[in-house]
Amino acid sequence: MMHMPANRPAVPRKLDRRLRVEAGHRCAIPTCRVPILEIAHIQRWEEVRQHEFENMIALCPNCHTLFDRGHIDRLSMLQYKANLSPFSPYALAAHPEHIDFLATYQKFRAFIQMWLAGALAFRAAKQQGSSSSELRRRFEAVGQAAEEAGYALLCLGAVSPANVSKLADQILDAAMRSSCKTMDGETPAAFLPTGPASDDIPAMWADLDHKIHEVINKPAPKTLKVMPRRPILLEDLVDKGGHGEG
Repeated sequence: MMHMPANRPAVPRKLDRRLRVEAGHRCAIPTCRVPILEIAHIQRWEEVRQHEFENMIALCPNCHTLFDRGHIDRLSMLQYKANLSPFSPYALAAHPEHIDFLATYQKFRAFIQMWLAGALAFRAAKQQGSSSSELRRRFEAVGQAAEEAGYALLCLGAVSPANVSKLADQILDAAMRSSCKTMDGETPAAFLPTGPASDDIPAMWADLDHKIHEVINKPAPKTLKVMPRRPILLEDLVDKGGHGEG
């Protein structure tokens, strides 16, 4: 194990726990998976001088030492970090008992992102003086993505613990407020917060990813399989502007 410089601040406890949960409380290198962990910087501390989740990974002391000595290269370590994402093929393969849960979460996140991207595209088209038919097409695409995000939220809630469902619901509300603001529209009253609420969607995704990791690190409960109403092709929303059956 490499000696930690005396002037380096300790990793905050919350960040330390999040990194350990992300790796399933085992070394992040798939061929190792030893349960005794240290926290490593992927880009060296001397270069970044800050503790950031995206640049840190949980490793066993042996793999940490091998990495610090250059026996494991940085590109490989970045791939090991990427493999820990709930959206990676590795996550689906590593947690087959949670595949329905992960797939449902992926669908929810994809439609939220399409919704927000569609709102930005509508605003850009409006600013560029696009035709009324083009604006209508883009507006309908935003509405379709919002509808699918709402349905994906229901599916996610059916296979998720309460804390995951609650945060996902807050993300959908924040997405509605954000898209309405982007498109110069009025936010429906049902999506207005009744108390303090965050609209920092990236931070909310980070919190939700942490909760997702907590779920997949435990045995999967028996649940009913959530079936979609119909096949959804993302190309339909991108290329056809959301003209699909309701």
